[in-house]
Amino acid sequence: MRRSLFFGVLLLFLLFLSYYFSLTPKEGDVFTGYLVEGKAFDVQKALVLADTECIPNNDYTKLTCTAIIDADGEVLKVRYTHSMEVPCLSRGEEVSITVKDGSTVMIVRLGSPSMKH
Repeated sequence: MRRSLFFGVLLLFLLFLSYYFSLTPKEGDVFTGYLVEGKAFDVQKALVLADTECIPNNDYTKLTCTAIIDADGEVLKVRYTHSMEVPCLSRGEEVSITVKDGSTVMIVRLGSPSMKH
């Protein structure tokens, strides 16, 4: 009796965990930057057209780049800084965009990076 109760509780716990993790949003790399050009608005799926002007800092630990993104027909240019360990955005990648305030935006890579450093 105790054994079947234990396995029943264990099964319920495992079902709960699988349900919880299926609802948890899966995010890729997160980049925060500021809008250089275009009008910022929240977009669930935007397309990276290019990532340009990547400049390393003095320690070669971070890169500052300008992402050019097609957000539902509006072309946005976002200047952002990221760690060298994280690959830059690249042409063809899908991202979501969230406006933090007037010109600060958060970009989330929706898939795996298409390039490596």
